[in-house]
Formats: sequence, structure tokens, C-alpha cells
Amino acid sequence: MTTGWLLFTDLDGILLDQDSYDYQPVVPALQKLKESNTPIIPVSSKTQAELAVLMQKLNLDGPVIGENGAVISYPGEEPQIAPPGYLLIRDYLVDSRTNPTYDTLGFGDMEIKEVMEITGLPHDMALLAMQRLGSEAFIWQGNDAGLRQFRLEAARAGLRLLQGRRFLQLLGNTDKGRAIRFVTKHLKKRGLPISKTIGLGDSNNDREMLLAVDIPIIVRKQNGSHIRLKQRPDAIISDITGPAGWNQVILDLFAKQEE
Repeated sequence: MTTGWLLFTDLDGILLDQDSYDYQPVVPALQKLKESNTPIIPVSSKTQAELAVLMQKLNLDGPVIGENGAVISYPGEEPQIAPPGYLLIRDYLVDSRTNPTYDTLGFGDMEIKEVMEITGLPHDMALLAMQRLGSEAFIWQGNDAGLRQFRLEAARAGLRLLQGRRFLQLLGNTDKGRAIRFVTKHLKKRGLPISKTIGLGDSNNDREMLLAVDIPIIVRKQNGSHIRLKQRPDAIISDITGPAGWNQVILDLFAKQEE
């Protein structure tokens, strides 16, 4: 059975366990998706280098969207990077520190040991997390008023500031939703039959992704809570948390498809 679906999904906390990165609970749904030739496209804050390892681990071979939409990569092609690119974003972050209230610590400021300590990643994966192409992940060490001002000034410079699970991320004028629309249009031009786009997310920086798809799915967080998407009252909310919830909603979609 071919569904005609195109599936976009966040990773940490929904397809991968947020602590152990285990994906065993989603294996039944992944298998059904693969059997139906449904492309599974990660949409993540992770770098392209990190995603390449995960794609191999999950036995996936399609496009990936990294760094919250700043990087799009198709198999066998050079990554497409949203302007202005990593070096200019780094320059902006460093130059902003002339304002003493802008106390930031980016991945580009850290040694590998610091990145390992702050992320909990092993050495090899921490190295991959530092291979940034279109955005900078950083920690804000100043006060809330300074952060509000920094956000405004970054926006005036054509940059966006996103709050992730652990880090802030500075990137160009793009987001997960824009990247999804671009990839969907590109794959249609390549002749991929697409009847429905599906998106799965669990956090605020997934909102644009969920608004950009035909079937938005909100996966409950580990504590049972979930984000609310007022613009999409049709959004599906998982009954179960984390990867088990991801698995549940996908299998439910297949069950409805087969009725």
C-alpha cells in the first residue's frame, strides 16, 4: 500500500527519547511507513552532520532539514544553506558583545570538552554538533531585559532568535515551516506523488512546521503536557508521551487509512 504521505518530524523527545536517544518504541510505525514508501524527513535543530549519523542509524535515505530550517540537504547533493550563513551569524553574535548586557556563549566559543559537558553528548557527536552551517546555538547569560533587546536588534538585522529545549539559536530569516514548504514543492517538481503532508512536533519551535502541513500532530511531552495550536483546531494530540506517542499516532493514521 502506498499512502502518498510526506512525513516531517522533529526528533528529540518525540522520535528519539530525550535522554537516551533510544528509538525502539517507534520501530513498528517506522516499519509501516517504510513499507508504504512514505518519505520520513527529520526537521531538527541538529546539524547536517548529526542528522547524517541518525539517518544511517534509522535506515532512512531521504532529505533532511537541519538547524531549525537553516539547512536543507538532499541525498548526494551539497546542502542548501539559508543566508547569511554561519560565519556571518558568528560575526554578528561576537560583535554584539560590545553591549555589556549581551552576555552570550556560543558553540563557536567553546572547546569540545565544554560542548560535551553542556550537551551531555559523547565526543564524536559533540564534534558533529559543532559543525554548523546556517545557525549558531548559544547560551544567554545576561538578564531577561537584555535578551528582549537582543531579539529586537537581531530582527532588525534580518536574523531570528529561537528558543530550543536547551539553547537559543540564531539563524537567518527562515524557520521549519518555510523549509518544509520548500522541500514539499521541490519533491513535487521531481515527480513525487504527495497526497498529504504530515508533521510531528512537541515544542514551540515546531509551531511553524505544524502550521505548514496538512495533518499537524502534537506529541505530548514527558510530563504529559503539550503545546496548543489555536490556529489548527484539527491538530491531532497523542494520548501517550514521547516516542511511544509518536508510534501510537502514526499507527492510528494507518488504521484509519485502511478502514
